[in-house]
Amino acid sequence: MRKEDLTAIIERHNPLLANAVGEMIDYIQNRWAAPYPTKEQTEAVNDYLRYVHADGDGTMSETDIAHRKIASQQITINAIRVLDHDQLDRLQEVLNRIAEDREYYMPERGHGLGR
Repeated sequence: MRKEDLTAIIERHNPLLANAVGEMIDYIQNRWAAPYPTKEQTEAVNDYLRYVHADGDGTMSETDIAHRKIASQQITINAIRVLDHDQLDRLQEVLNRIAEDREYYMPERGHGLGR
């Protein structure tokens, strides 16, 4: 199945989940992916996790982190039709890191001429 077909199906029921799945599939399938997802990709995951109330009281306690990890598994489950086994493992590893750190992304860098 193609990512576009999958996200269209998911979007009918949950647009935030569809966006998170699509963004993370793009990250995982990128052959030249950075070691961290982009801010947009991380925010798509965080938006979904907030939507399903996985943040608890927002303090990032051990319980909140555990809830975020469990909720992030829904993203992995929905990506099963597109990603292979190794990609799914990598996806869940990245999602676990986002669950532990809401700002787990590659910082934007300004590159100017003459530097």
